[in-house]
Amino acid sequence: MNKKTTFGLLFLLGFVLGVVLHAVDAKAQSPGAAQSQAGPYTVTSSVEVGVRGKSIDGNYNKYRSDLDYQPGFRLFDSSFLMQSNEGGEPRLFDNLLVNSTGWGDPGAYLRINADNTKYYRFDASVRHVNYFNNLTNLALNQHTADTKHTMGDFNLTLLPLNEHIKFNLGYSMGRSNGSGLTTNDYQRDEFAIPSALRTENNDYRIGADARLGPIDLSIEQGMRYFKDDTTYESNGLNVGNNPTNTSVLKTFSRDLPTRGRIAYTRLSLHSLVAKKFDFTGRFIYQSATTRFTMLDQTTGTDATNNNIVLDTFTASGDTKRPTGIGDFGVTILATDRLRISDTVRINSFHIDGGDQLAEALFRTRTTAAGTTVVPPLFTNTLSFRTTSSRRASNTIELDYDFHRNFSGHFGYRYTDRHIELNGLDVTVSQPAPATGEPDVFDNRTNSYFWGFRARPVKIWTTYFDFEKGSADNVFTRTDNYDYTNVRVRSILKPTKTLSINASVVTKDNTNPSLTDEVTLQNFGADVNSRIYSASIDWAPNAKFSLDGGYTRTHLTSDAVIVFYAPPPGGTASVRTVGLSRYFVRDDYAFLNAFVQLHPRASMYAGYRIHRDGGQGDRVSSPDVLIGSYPSQFSSPEVRLAIRLHNRVDWNVGYQYFDFKERFVNKQWYQAHLPYTSLRFYIGRGND
Repeated sequence: MNKKTTFGLLFLLGFVLGVVLHAVDAKAQSPGAAQSQAGPYTVTSSVEVGVRGKSIDGNYNKYRSDLDYQPGFRLFDSSFLMQSNEGGEPRLFDNLLVNSTGWGDPGAYLRINADNTKYYRFDASVRHVNYFNNLTNLALNQHTADTKHTMGDFNLTLLPLNEHIKFNLGYSMGRSNGSGLTTNDYQRDEFAIPSALRTENNDYRIGADARLGPIDLSIEQGMRYFKDDTTYESNGLNVGNNPTNTSVLKTFSRDLPTRGRIAYTRLSLHSLVAKKFDFTGRFIYQSATTRFTMLDQTTGTDATNNNIVLDTFTASGDTKRPTGIGDFGVTILATDRLRISDTVRINSFHIDGGDQLAEALFRTRTTAAGTTVVPPLFTNTLSFRTTSSRRASNTIELDYDFHRNFSGHFGYRYTDRHIELNGLDVTVSQPAPATGEPDVFDNRTNSYFWGFRARPVKIWTTYFDFEKGSADNVFTRTDNYDYTNVRVRSILKPTKTLSINASVVTKDNTNPSLTDEVTLQNFGADVNSRIYSASIDWAPNAKFSLDGGYTRTHLTSDAVIVFYAPPPGGTASVRTVGLSRYFVRDDYAFLNAFVQLHPRASMYAGYRIHRDGGQGDRVSSPDVLIGSYPSQFSSPEVRLAIRLHNRVDWNVGYQYFDFKERFVNKQWYQAHLPYTSLRFYIGRGND
């Protein structure tokens, strides 16, 4: 039985079931049914089960990389709520809520909340994500993935309503596995290598919240364990991506088991003194350790046409990173209208690590005279690196309420950063080089911001925010980012049922860098973005609602680059200073409508469209490279819900996805996704 037949039969089954249940409901006429009772609890529950169909035209891998909805039976949604009745006897829990959605789809979610008001509160969530990526326009289609990820968070609070102390226990986990494709550089060529992903992390937490006199205190101690057992292996002839050399892989394998551990402590406090001084403080200390070993084995042919009998890399190393983060802030409630706050933040870390790398290379060379053995090559090196960073910032802000309908704020931020880098490379069996002076880098930035909130009339509120200054990067030792950010937002509510929103966000970022020694030209990047958006929400009554919106993203990025290319009419590549430009001209619009057609029937319809014109008619020149991603993505949807019975709803819907891009790799697709489902209720009364 094919998929279309299966979907048709289930659609017909839902229709027949609806007719039967409607007839039974008409005869029963038993109004006033209350929520279901289960001993001392009231139960409210629903579950939606059904089937999804699928028809795809175009690039199937691109569809899977974007959406990956598959046909078949689904548990679309479920909800189960148990609430204790007032005046009941002590019991295991007072409230229990279990929600799930999307099981069988690429993203699934399960949440559990349970509590006994006096003794505990338990919250748990589990997420499951299937990730697929196989794009012809990314890295020659040699970076792909088909993986499954499971993540969970579990938290238990003891004595949740106790005003003096409460205890917190927690556990988080993550599991990832699957297969993929990556690339490896070897012998002046690049080879696609299959990989098997397998990672795992576990996080354990214990802490307490307490009130000691006027001080609210919180402490947490945690330990996180991480391991990565991903492997890479290629068997058979692999000629690589470079057709101009002789490099060939016959076999390749890499095992890189990695183990990590992070112990951390978090301490925070808060106090309000004399109703005028609000103090907050936080300190976090963590100590991270990572250890790894590596084994590479390769056979094949190298770039000079030697036969690689065996090329073996072995390595081992570890890294330690102690980190301390401290925040302290005070807010002075000077008057009923004036607030002054000062926040100091210090972040300091030290990375200290080293590794030992050994290579044993055995080769032969075949000529007309026969096969000869090339002298083996052995290397054994030790490498050590240290990075010390300390960054301190201070932010001062004033907030003043000029009127109940007008308030403003002004602030200033100063940062100071100090970095020291050091390294040492030693070849085993040779004298160690002298230890050099550390590379020291100091940096300071300044920025200021201001804004206001105004309510000219009762139905209209506006917000304005402005920020200008410079920002630093921890690991990129170039000049500071000079930035100017502006945000304007307007909220208009002419009636209780109508809301109109509009906003403008502008960001201008400049990253000047080093000066080219040859052309004396400054290198850097300029990124300018403008985002305009507007939306409207109208819900005149419970039987009808309408909302829609539009967003325009206008972004241009210019970056000075150096590349080697032959000049016009020439053959030899020369050093060229050029410009790389990237354009985004994206228009996004959406419209959603809900209509109750009948007391037992309602309909939802929606439409969304993205259209990025990209670079338009701009074309690259010998020294200006133009880039963009012109594409269009639209998605209409319609859904009809019919109440067949006070315990059953029948849903039928259709989703359509249309993706187009203007490239020669034909990454377009059209996806038709019809679905039908039945939602069963416990605890919903008759109409």
